[in-house]
Amino acid sequence: MKKIVLAVVGAGNIAQSVHLPILRRLPNVELIAVCDRNYSKARAVAERFGIPHAVRSTEELLSLPLDAVDICTSTDTHADIAGACIEAGMNVLVERPLARTSDEAALLAEKARARGVKLMVGMNHRFRSDVVLMKNYIEQEQLGRVYYAKAGWLKPHSGDARLRLLAEQHGRGVLFELGLVMLDLVLYLFRATPVRSVSASLFYNTHPTIEDVAIASINFADGSVASIETSWSLVRPDDLFYCNVYGKHGSAFINPFKVVRQLDGSMSVHSPVQHASKVEAYARSYEAELKHFVAGVQGLVPIVSTAEEAVERMLVLEALYQSALQQSEVHLTSSDCVTA
Repeated sequence: MKKIVLAVVGAGNIAQSVHLPILRRLPNVELIAVCDRNYSKARAVAERFGIPHAVRSTEELLSLPLDAVDICTSTDTHADIAGACIEAGMNVLVERPLARTSDEAALLAEKARARGVKLMVGMNHRFRSDVVLMKNYIEQEQLGRVYYAKAGWLKPHSGDARLRLLAEQHGRGVLFELGLVMLDLVLYLFRATPVRSVSASLFYNTHPTIEDVAIASINFADGSVASIETSWSLVRPDDLFYCNVYGKHGSAFINPFKVVRQLDGSMSVHSPVQHASKVEAYARSYEAELKHFVAGVQGLVPIVSTAEEAVERMLVLEALYQSALQQSEVHLTSSDCVTA
């Protein structure tokens, strides 16, 4: 099968530390270009990774014979760059989030459908080995009906410069930056279960308009519930990324992965040995994600983390912000079509 000819847009940290090293190793990818509005950076990165072309604009990029692009730029540029690439007939992978709003995301989804190209959103946590295991336990009903999930991502202070940049780009903080990841994870695990209502509280400890702590609750149509917490300012000794799900007959936990089940009146605990470090697990999730995108472009597998899912996630996220503003629960209507 012929190689996928691919370019990376954006030469920042995530591209240099994760995407480019992985893509360069994939045998079914021909990496031919790096695009960045800072041409000096694009050229330096291209030379470092042995990539033949360095360009400074999307227009220059689209003159190259490409099958796909991998967009690793700032959130405020995603819609314009992805839209131009889709209209040019390119398959597109966009680092999360797909866009700033549900309307922007819906427009990109429609463009991709109309052009018949693949559009995938980078949600690497779906490809974590522990998340894959957890989802298998849920879908095989080994935990019984899962009715409660609690997930969180708590990190140190993001820095004043970072908060000022977010204020300029889209005016939202930790709920948008980390909460969207946890929301996607919860909805991915609760697949095909409509969201009925949401509520959220936001806290502004280090910036007047950018939230650094967010607590959210999601109520599903079948009565199940999920809670999410994200933070850049909770006083903690270390980072914490976790997701726990509870079913009628058992529970599953990450991170580390563990399954607890009731069997014949006794408790069974399964904790497989995890050989990979947190850094290795992080890198492997991205490698699995990028391999999946390439296989999807080749037509070998259906794309996951679709633009349609991204629209649904953004609708829920916007309802959470509305809830925090109103200080009340927000119900999602059937016209929102929000399912996991």
